Amino acid sequence: MMGALATAGVRGHRFTSSSGYGAFLVLHLRARGVMFSVIAVGVVALIAWAGANHLMSQPFSSGPDARIPVVMGAPLLAAIVVSFGLSGRDEWLERSTAFPWRRVRAVHATVMAVVAGAILALTGLRAAQTYGSFELVRNTVGFLGLVLVAAAVVGVGLAWLPVSAYAAVIYLAAPRDLGGHTVWWTWPLQPWSTSTAAWMAAMLVVVGVVAYSWCGARLTSDNSHT
Repeated sequence: MMGALATAGVRGHRFTSSSGYGAFLVLHLRARGVMFSVIAVGVVALIAWAGANHLMSQPFSSGPDARIPVVMGAPLLAAIVVSFGLSGRDEWLERSTAFPWRRVRAVHATVMAVVAGAILALTGLRAAQTYGSFELVRNTVGFLGLVLVAAAVVGVGLAWLPVSAYAAVIYLAAPRDLGGHTVWWTWPLQPWSTSTAAWMAAMLVVVGVVAYSWCGARLTSDNSHT
């Protein structure tokens, strides 16, 4: 992407026309693999929908509560998919251009959070407030916040690792009684009625967007052509 932008004369130059911004937008979406991310999140949503219906139809099912694995797993996968588009193929060159990248990164992260949350929400419309759409959206934005922070700290290549480890620990080690004293770390497992869990997710995504927008993904040797 950035090679094309440099060729077009964007290095040291700001877009001033709508056509210039349009060309940049197309190149940015292509370089970040946004369409791939959206399609992949759609596939995750279809699998989540099928899995949730399967769990709820089993003889041992307790109803919507049986969807807890889906409410944990689908947002985690969606956040990981989105993480792959948090840096370009040549981040070093990209940052050398005179363009408001902090604003671009903020918009990119925010839009992807909204899109991923909206797609997954469609899979949980049945009993939406009982481990359904509400929790899917909450966990998607919360996990994405963690991914954004990780991308700024360890780079895009490893951004999936901290959030995956965190989700695994929560799912396997959370106490049976998800009382108020555990909400701060078991928020992905909490029902929507626990407002503190929603605030935790909101805080994480705000921190994540700010960290990623300001710092960008950590620069590594994988961010540039050698």
